[in-house]
Amino acid sequence: MNYSRIPGLLGVYKLQGGKFTKVEGGGVNIDLDKLTDIVMENMRIGEDEAQKIGLGSLQGFAMILDDTGFAYINGILLVVDAMKTNWDLVVKTMEGIMYEKS
Repeated sequence: MNYSRIPGLLGVYKLQGGKFTKVEGGGVNIDLDKLTDIVMENMRIGEDEAQKIGLGSLQGFAMILDDTGFAYINGILLVVDAMKTNWDLVVKTMEGIMYEKS
């Protein structure tokens, strides 16, 4: 997958063995255990809410904290500078990850 085309990309992380590991980019200054906890909690909340409103199984999510954007799907987390990125490219890249694993 070509992540480097995404402007403002800070890092790409892969969920392996219940923890995120950096696979590309400079990364973010955050404890990876905390990052894993935050993402997994958001997935649990999203899954619960999706079921409540009849959307079925949650595939992933995107969120912005301060100026940092996070997009997660199928065990891959993209971290971007939310103000400098092109969210259309982020979404298209995430779609590619989703279909790549199908």
